[in-house]
Amino acid sequence: MKRVVVVFMLSLAAMAAGRAQQNSTVELSLSSGYVLPTSPMTFANYWTMQAGGGFTAGIAVSPSVMVLGSVEYYRYKLNTDGISKKFDTQYMRSIWIFSDVSLQPSAPISSIMTVAASVRVESPLATKIFSPYALVGAGALFSSFGEIALPTTSVLSLDGTNVAIQAQQRIVGGTETTPFIQTGLGIDARLTELLKIFIEARFAFGLSKNIGTAYVPVTAGVRLQL
Repeated sequence: MKRVVVVFMLSLAAMAAGRAQQNSTVELSLSSGYVLPTSPMTFANYWTMQAGGGFTAGIAVSPSVMVLGSVEYYRYKLNTDGISKKFDTQYMRSIWIFSDVSLQPSAPISSIMTVAASVRVESPLATKIFSPYALVGAGALFSSFGEIALPTTSVLSLDGTNVAIQAQQRIVGGTETTPFIQTGLGIDARLTELLKIFIEARFAFGLSKNIGTAYVPVTAGVRLQL
């Protein structure tokens, strides 16, 4: 995976340098924001975004069309509230003979990384300051989800004595590399001749053989035109 990223970044740099020498517009962007997991259920319900961002390099092929290459990386931490809602210990206490049932889930950090090529098309409604746009792209998605440990402690009262019974369940994680596609909408706001800020919302979907990994990034950032 590291080799793929290095080759991709070197290719972007070479393309940008070549086009810059031809006096074409070259653009560099940095972004960050919130990524909402949507599927599968174990991703959407059990993980929440911790940190992340992306880097994009683009080359203008016409006044309204930009070809982009991007790398994004996001980390996720365990959503203990989401797990508690799916494994209702209060319900377990009400139907079982246990006086108390507790659950303490844990898992290592998970992550998603993408390397993508996209096309961004500026809206005809663009003005000198604001530029709405649409984009579509595809690439490779590298996902790594940690195994979730679900240790359950149940307390049984026998003749005034509490007996603790422990059980261990696990939700298996793993790593996967799949193709993915994305589409989105955004808007640029020009600050200076060379500097813009933007906000963007996309839908990304991993084309795995099983249930595809899907998420919605809502990001903001800055663009520098060279």
